[in-house]
Amino acid sequence: MTWFDLHIHSALSACAENIMSPRQILLRARAEGLTVLALTDHNASGHVPLARQLGRDNGILVIPGMEVASREEVHLLVYFAEMKALADFQELVDRNLPEEANSPEMFGEQLLYDDQDEIVGCDERLRQVGTGLGLEQIITTVHGLGGAAVPAHIYRRRYSLMSQLGFVDSTAAFDAVEIARPAWVKGDYRLGQRVEGFPALTGSDAHFLEDVGRLRMEIERPVDGIHDLLRCVHDLPQ
Repeated sequence: MTWFDLHIHSALSACAENIMSPRQILLRARAEGLTVLALTDHNASGHVPLARQLGRDNGILVIPGMEVASREEVHLLVYFAEMKALADFQELVDRNLPEEANSPEMFGEQLLYDDQDEIVGCDERLRQVGTGLGLEQIITTVHGLGGAAVPAHIYRRRYSLMSQLGFVDSTAAFDAVEIARPAWVKGDYRLGQRVEGFPALTGSDAHFLEDVGRLRMEIERPVDGIHDLLRCVHDLPQ
């Protein structure tokens, strides 16, 4: 059995609470019965290596991931099979972010933790903004690195396909689409249900520790990575 949540923010996201260290997230995930998760910080991945190490210690598969903002300010969840691919993608994102410093007073701090919940740094780069990368460019690049691309909260009023573009392109190369947690519950969606032609999933989009695993998804067998998981979602009966 696999219980998963593929949309979790750590304290490296300025909009998440500062208590969201990788260690605290993994402890909460284990308490909630999660077996697979992804840290998806905004245009950042600095906590993923530690989260993967802690995941191994807690019997949880941590998938390398990020929530990247396109030039159109569409938020896209991207996942990779290997850390090297995530690192390469992070370099591309960093080259396409504005050369501006973060404003903690406006956006919040971007904290880096060690495995003992000690703060070891603060990312000073402004990351709560759109990159210079177009949506199609991001998808092509992610697929070229062996990853998967899932537009986040596609019906949300901000930073979504619908809010920014006005439609969901059924011919796009998305691997799935994410429905935000409130809409998922209200609309009585089910995992793998086709939405605009794509298999649907959801996640907690946790910015607070108590939200981790609050809306977890279930697959009836173990999975060994993002592509195996998405293949299971795609193959679910309609």
